[in-house]
Amino acid sequence: MGVFFKRESRYLPAVNRSVIKGVIFATAEVSDQRYYLYLLNSMQQKTIRGPVKLEFMHSSGRSVAVSEGKKTYVDFGIPGEEVTYALERRKQGFRSGKVVEVIVPSPNRIEPFCAHYGDCGGCTWQHINYLHQLKLKRTILCNALEKYEIETPEIPEVIPSPETHYFRHRLEYAFSARSFGETSFESKHDISPALGFHCFDEPGKVIDIRECYLQQQPSRSICEFIKAYALEHHLDFYDQQQKNGFLRSLSIRVNRSGDTMVVIGFHEDRPVEREKLLRTLRQEFPAIVSACWTVHLSHAHSQMQGEIFPFAESEPYLYKVMGGNRFRVHASSFFQPNAKQAEKIFHTIQQWAGLTGSEKVYDLYTGVGTIALFLAPGAKQVTGIEGSAGAIDDARANARMNGIENAEFMVGDILETFKPEFLEQHGKPDLIVLDPPRSGTLIEIKKTINQSGAKKVIYLSCNPVSLAFDLKQLTEIYRVTRIQPFDMLPHTQHLETLVMLEIC
Repeated sequence: MGVFFKRESRYLPAVNRSVIKGVIFATAEVSDQRYYLYLLNSMQQKTIRGPVKLEFMHSSGRSVAVSEGKKTYVDFGIPGEEVTYALERRKQGFRSGKVVEVIVPSPNRIEPFCAHYGDCGGCTWQHINYLHQLKLKRTILCNALEKYEIETPEIPEVIPSPETHYFRHRLEYAFSARSFGETSFESKHDISPALGFHCFDEPGKVIDIRECYLQQQPSRSICEFIKAYALEHHLDFYDQQQKNGFLRSLSIRVNRSGDTMVVIGFHEDRPVEREKLLRTLRQEFPAIVSACWTVHLSHAHSQMQGEIFPFAESEPYLYKVMGGNRFRVHASSFFQPNAKQAEKIFHTIQQWAGLTGSEKVYDLYTGVGTIALFLAPGAKQVTGIEGSAGAIDDARANARMNGIENAEFMVGDILETFKPEFLEQHGKPDLIVLDPPRSGTLIEIKKTINQSGAKKVIYLSCNPVSLAFDLKQLTEIYRVTRIQPFDMLPHTQHLETLVMLEIC
């Protein structure tokens, strides 16, 4: 299979039977001798298996190879292909591997569009034609529902994302004292600091990002400016091994009009250097309407954990318009990553709810109140519950800002709040809407839903497996009457599924 891969904006052929970007390509000479030696060394450390046919796509986004009665979960393949693969270490009790050679390629295999494919932990399905991605996602959903014996109407095709590039409103970057990925074959002295994403399958390492197709400008320009500024002013990047350094994380949000929020996370606070960096950044990018900072509280992970402080006259908010409503989103609040697709989903929820103006609605995991405020004009009363106090502040502000008076919001862990006593105090709902985290919801919460007497339940899920598991308990009382999958995150295995349940 003759294909070329990108490296440093050049096309270089890979060495035969070399594990690079998950796919082996035609034998050819490579001018960079250090790279050639690196490839040979990589091969010596791998156990090659196959040829074998990839049977199906697992919910993890890996294709499954079956050999000698054992399953191996293989990255960078497509079901139906005949491949050889490099056997990796066992992970969480499963055998895993990466495609080495594609002997019989799928007609749906295409060239990845990003230079970081295979090294970066995002967009791992770039090698698959987008329409085929949608079919694979639908199959993952069908398999999960079949496994748990969930009866549903016929599952329609996945509604594609309105955009397959530059669709994310938020990205989280990490600083690292050393970069990995494509540059890992270089000598230690050649490795420069990185501002980028975590490596594929190695969350403790960071790859320096030179290009990214996930977020619109000025996102990339901001990243490049901050990195160049840091290097010029000798600001040290966080060292994961030594647990020290100044710059730790970077969060960027961009709304449809280009207004931008930046949050820089520091491992330690150095006020003079911090103030100068933020001031220079705002001067350089007028689109930054909110510049904030925080100090990380833990070594455990790179995402922000501490209190977020606005810089100078900034507010820690970004505003977004959806469905005719204006939403305030705090720097720490969750908002759906693909806003255009989320708006389609929320309009679908409105349609399925079929509200007449007399209904009481409970919105669990309400976040900043998006679904609640979409439903409020058609309901008598909407109550949103959310564990994040900051998100509830946003939800209340959003209700006031949009002149919605029949929506109330409560701070509370759903497990501790949404109990039978809650129903006794606040009344029986006509409709319950829930949009839980990827792990799904808990047994006691589902038990309360089943005891609520609600005529309808609308469940928005971002994980087909946890959805199917939750439906197993909910369908003791309800039956699935409508289902619609949506693609929220192209080039990944992730899938949003909207389900309506009605009381039997």
